[in-house]
Amino acid sequence: MKKIMKKIIIIAGSIAALFCSCAKSLNIDPDGTMTREQLQAIIKTKPATVLEPMVTSLVSQVNGYVPANSVDTKNFLVCNLLLSLKGNDMVLAHANGGWMVSDYQMLNYREENQSRTSIYWLMYYKWIFYANQILDLIPPDFDPSQTTDVNKLIMKYKASALTMRAMCYTYLMWLYQDDYMHGGDNKPGVPLYTTVGGEKDRAPAKDVWNLVIADATEAISLFKSSGLSNTASKLDFDASVASVVLARAAITIGDWPKAIDAANYVIQQYPTLINETQYTTAGMSNIVLPETIFGYDYTSSSGKGTSSFPGWMNIKGEGGYGGSQGSWVAIDQRLYDQISATDYRKKNFVGTDYVEYKYASSQLPEKHYKYYSYKFAAPAIDANTPNYNQDDIYMRTSEMILTKAEAEARGGQDNNAQTTLYQLAHERDAAYTKSTKTGDALLKEIQLQRRIELWGEGGFEFFDNKRWNIGVDRNGSANHTNQLTVAAGKLFTLQIPLSVELNYNPKITVQNPL
Repeated sequence: MKKIMKKIIIIAGSIAALFCSCAKSLNIDPDGTMTREQLQAIIKTKPATVLEPMVTSLVSQVNGYVPANSVDTKNFLVCNLLLSLKGNDMVLAHANGGWMVSDYQMLNYREENQSRTSIYWLMYYKWIFYANQILDLIPPDFDPSQTTDVNKLIMKYKASALTMRAMCYTYLMWLYQDDYMHGGDNKPGVPLYTTVGGEKDRAPAKDVWNLVIADATEAISLFKSSGLSNTASKLDFDASVASVVLARAAITIGDWPKAIDAANYVIQQYPTLINETQYTTAGMSNIVLPETIFGYDYTSSSGKGTSSFPGWMNIKGEGGYGGSQGSWVAIDQRLYDQISATDYRKKNFVGTDYVEYKYASSQLPEKHYKYYSYKFAAPAIDANTPNYNQDDIYMRTSEMILTKAEAEARGGQDNNAQTTLYQLAHERDAAYTKSTKTGDALLKEIQLQRRIELWGEGGFEFFDNKRWNIGVDRNGSANHTNQLTVAAGKLFTLQIPLSVELNYNPKITVQNPL
């Protein structure tokens, strides 16, 4: 296992061997004798032959099993759920055995010798490796200014790989270094691989973020030039997905104009918001919802079973860990109380002392107590498909509206920020009136709306708290089962993992402090 991890992380071995293996796996050359140059010659005339299956595989990784998957680390969204539990706004209200308990209690989650530290590193560097395989095959004389049909396809494939690489480095920097605007800008980042090759030391944080911005920007340009800037499918990378990546990176490093422009592009492509019926009955688990920018469409061959993200989060799911198996989460009472009574998002949480629900397996009434989450309680796709088999949504419009509003507020554009925030908040609450707040008060209102809107999704609270320099303080909550206090700062930065990186990469000399 360690040897496999070493290959994923250090990306060892010769370039020639890599491309021979690539050709063999694509059935272009079953004997595995083709060189990179020979593959590039094919790409110049028939790029889909080589690159289409590689890009399809690359994008599918987001729903794929992580290298060290387990019941509580099944894939990308489940790993992010572990981060959502390390905050103020989500409560592990009822545990099934020990699953995710240490995550909620923030135990053994960031030290170099802990498995939680390795999961994200393995996942994102594996995806970077696949992206670099594709980028290394782009012919060196490829000229994107020549918009031939062949070049348009190459543009699309290159843009997809750049998007994945930018997204992965964004998550790695969010996790393995302090926030950029709170001291992380002048610290070591993570090893920066722009090609398939040997091990490297940690690059400066600014260099990593510069690459993220450059990759996402180039990807957007290539997608647009290819004529495939926004695909009809929500399962593919396109200019909107790359723009989400750019907006996330830009707001992290404080480039407010770039964050505004990138978010605004996405909003223009996906202007229709989820309505009340969809928000309160679809369980955030159907990619046909109008806000969905990028997601996964459930199929029986690629579902993750009872420990999928819907399996953990659909409280009505028969068989799911977060359904009939009893690992139930709730919203913190303090956040719930800040949701207006006329805001339909409040309907996604139990508002009475309890409600009774019968699971098919037992037919005994279970009590779901006040504040328990019904946000992800999606109905079954059909009579033969369990509730834990649902779609996943990775990116949606509301995040971009809130990103744009925050960037406008931080950039001193209070009037614009008020208008942008109104676009979302009034849809969720018909009684909401356009804010007249300015400065820090307006920023806090935007942050509150973001916490409510994105609750339970994508680990956003963990990443946002780092960006806002907010720690964990559960004291005073009526329903937190763990009264934890963790100061903002280094305790939200993971150490570089020992078993899968430091033990094999002698070039890394600086570890994040305990």
